[in-house]
Amino acid sequence: MTLKAQVHQSLDDLVPVRDEWDALAVKVARPFAAPAWTLGWWNHLRPPGSRLSVVSVRDGTSLVGLFPLIGRSRAFEPIGGGLAPVEPLCALGEEPAVAAVAAAALAEAEPSPASLELELHDGSPDWTRLLATAWGGGRGASRWTKKAAPVPSVMLTDDYETWMKGRSATFQKEMRRKQRKAEAAGATFRHATPDTLAEDVRVFVELHRRRLSEKGGSSLPEAGMERMLIDVGTELLASRRFRLLCLDVDGRPIAAQLLISAGSEVSAWNTGFDEAYGKLSPLMLCMIHSIARAIEGGERTMSLGPGAQSYKYRLTDEEESLRFDVLVPRGRGYLGARLGLLPAQARHQIGAHLSESAKQRLRSLGRG
Repeated sequence: MTLKAQVHQSLDDLVPVRDEWDALAVKVARPFAAPAWTLGWWNHLRPPGSRLSVVSVRDGTSLVGLFPLIGRSRAFEPIGGGLAPVEPLCALGEEPAVAAVAAAALAEAEPSPASLELELHDGSPDWTRLLATAWGGGRGASRWTKKAAPVPSVMLTDDYETWMKGRSATFQKEMRRKQRKAEAAGATFRHATPDTLAEDVRVFVELHRRRLSEKGGSSLPEAGMERMLIDVGTELLASRRFRLLCLDVDGRPIAAQLLISAGSEVSAWNTGFDEAYGKLSPLMLCMIHSIARAIEGGERTMSLGPGAQSYKYRLTDEEESLRFDVLVPRGRGYLGARLGLLPAQARHQIGAHLSESAKQRLRSLGRG
């Protein structure tokens, strides 16, 4: 097998790659690494001074690997990093060879990375190790974890009734009661359509920000977020890979949840709801409805996204970590990059000392 890597630095340069890129994201079930999401972010939310630095790896005419990256000066990071987990993509079994040619292409890029940050789930290939081993003709690179976050997930069964029977009797009884209460209030579910997409996105973002306005504020960007989501939805609605679920009461949206899917995984990205309807538990009702629809669609895993919010643990079957790993190649700029990253490294080390018993107490709040 002879692999060849290319660094793409413009949208036009990515046109021939885009369909294969999307197919690879679906094949390896990485919803946020697909081009609709990443390039939507690039078009509407990219920071000033950033540039595309997407690395594709081919085996002849077939795409076998892709690293969706941007560069800011000599710091490289995932496209849309921090907004959602954006991981490298690779055909199963090709990881070491893909890492070797990708590392060589990045090392020869102009400018070359002084640091490279990657977002990686526990079950993903250890790309920082693979790249560090291959970097710079054997000179290698330092690597460490800058920070990490828990990612709870729901394991989906073949049918909804089987899944629900796997919950506690108390949970089942509570959900039936809440569903009856919502029905009595006239609550109905629907998904955004091409005709309602723009307005539903606007309401979703407004509900999300309003709910968090008194809790430190939303982390969503103020400018460009709605336009990005409309672009992503326009591309993915027909395939059901973009699902904006709305919960209405008397025709008025009181809650909304956005999910993005690829292959066997669907990921619950964000939610919003009107606190005035909090007694209806709209967030949990949306979660349960989305789980039922995901099971109907044949998906096997629902990621609940990074974060240890207690409500997630009422649904969680498994948990992994999302690591923010940093690789610093040895060579020009090595010392400066290491020094610049020391504060983040220190914060991670302090956070890592939180005892496992304390973490379990936090998670138990959602299971009680």
